[in-house]
Amino acid sequence: MRYADIYKLINVEKPKTINVVFPNSKPIYEALKVATDKGLIKSRLYGIVENINKYTKETSLNNFTIIKSDSPDEAIKNAIKDIRDGKGDVLMKGNIATASFLSPVLKRDTGLRKGELLSHIAVCDTPGYHKILFVTDGAINIDLDIDKRRALADNAIEFVKRIIKPPIKIAFAAIIEKLNEKIPETIEARILAEEFTKKGYLAEGPIALDVIYSSLAAKKKHIDSKISGDVDLMIGPNITTSNFLLKHMIHIDKADVGGIVMGAKVPLVLLSRADDSRSKLNSIALSLV
Repeated sequence: MRYADIYKLINVEKPKTINVVFPNSKPIYEALKVATDKGLIKSRLYGIVENINKYTKETSLNNFTIIKSDSPDEAIKNAIKDIRDGKGDVLMKGNIATASFLSPVLKRDTGLRKGELLSHIAVCDTPGYHKILFVTDGAINIDLDIDKRRALADNAIEFVKRIIKPPIKIAFAAIIEKLNEKIPETIEARILAEEFTKKGYLAEGPIALDVIYSSLAAKKKHIDSKISGDVDLMIGPNITTSNFLLKHMIHIDKADVGGIVMGAKVPLVLLSRADDSRSKLNSIALSLV
């Protein structure tokens, strides 16, 4: 499975509607333009009318609707309300602070909250690995405990099932494979691996990165693993580790990467200013499968 295969999963006969919150920079419109021209989406643009008209003309974007919103706060409020009213399938962050974007989503009465936790899943297509690798969470959740790691896994599995066939091979990552009370993530990884194995997944943990990537590394370390070198989903031990891994893939390995936020009633797309046009398009595509 590669990104080309993911794009084939999108139903172009019924383009989905993306509600874009306060889009106020050209790269966002360029990504929307490519996705629109491929027949993937229709856009609802929430922001300042004059700015939207400027950028849609500059990029020749079509198949969009403008919803006048004079501030980011008004834009996110309007975009969420429209999704709740059936006018929108995906919520996408434009030029609005991440906290201002996510906070209204999490409101139980007026937002899009579904579970207890929102989490980011990155989808990485790197030349150094033989298939796409799903990694969570390198973007949102800072202080992890066993309950949050379990929720990360549940959110990610819900998404991974849309793309690959079972059995899903899950690695609960840690710095070492041995249990060490001074490294709590090793203990939690073992507990969660056993839990998810009982649920029918091929789950292992704690498992270090070299063993995740290479069955040869597992053999050299005398580790009996059924998923080493063929992992589908990596649950990172913390946000720093997952984020560093993703940025290494992007900048050193030249990986094809995109990401999506799960845990809400609809997929959320959080684009970074540092994302190139391909990554932006990939993230949009992931929200459509």
